[in-house]
Amino acid sequence: MKRVFGLLFVIALSTPVFSQDTLPKFTVAEKGKKVIVSWINPYESCIQLNVQRSYDSLKYFRTVYSANSPGLPQNGFSETKPAYSKTFYRIFYVLEGGAYFFTPAKLATPDFEARSININVDDKVLPSIKNITISARGIPVKLVSAPLFTRFRDSILKQTKDTLFAVNDSLVELRRFVPKEIWKPSLYIFTNKDGYLNISLTDAKSKKYHLKFFEEDGTSLFEIHQVKEPLFTLDKSNFVHAGWYVFELFEDDKLKEKNKFYLPKDF
Repeated sequence: MKRVFGLLFVIALSTPVFSQDTLPKFTVAEKGKKVIVSWINPYESCIQLNVQRSYDSLKYFRTVYSANSPGLPQNGFSETKPAYSKTFYRIFYVLEGGAYFFTPAKLATPDFEARSININVDDKVLPSIKNITISARGIPVKLVSAPLFTRFRDSILKQTKDTLFAVNDSLVELRRFVPKEIWKPSLYIFTNKDGYLNISLTDAKSKKYHLKFFEEDGTSLFEIHQVKEPLFTLDKSNFVHAGWYVFELFEDDKLKEKNKFYLPKDF
């Protein structure tokens, strides 16, 4: 009786978890039934910003969102996923003085897309693919027998976030999962619509708060040893350039939050 061995190669294609890019770059991600367009705006002088959609990457774009506060440092827009299989987005923005820009069009793609390839191996073919090679970055790292490949595959997919890509019926590429930093604005230290840094600590008078500020590369800038006001604003002159900065917020000498913020360019 002819026996059939079924080997399932699972191919997972994934995009990074939702994050924002700085204009003219921006992020488009399908989240279930929603499409989310997001961006970081480094231009405080921005006076108009529209998100435009088309089913053609070159023409027929129409505005689907107009920002009420185009100068906000971080912003985004979401809509119900259009019925068309391919939907392109771009951002049109205008700066003070009349200069205007169109970003390159970007295709909305799912956050995660998976597909499977079934390879059935009968007794006649089995000897030719008795072993399956597992490679990483093109370098062979493991050799497993075809009947045992399923167990290997399940252990990778269930116990790790790594993915397996079938190159052919006897070669599989193992791609290690590399987490990408997901930035979420702080509830305590954040830039306002004018690009200044707000510090909001409602219980500052009853607790001891200490703040440290750093360049993005970790270079120390300055400290506020005792935050005495529940809400105040730091002038941009405290920082030497536009861009990302890191802060550490301590409550009673214990680290409460380590995060970063973006100062837009206007000087």
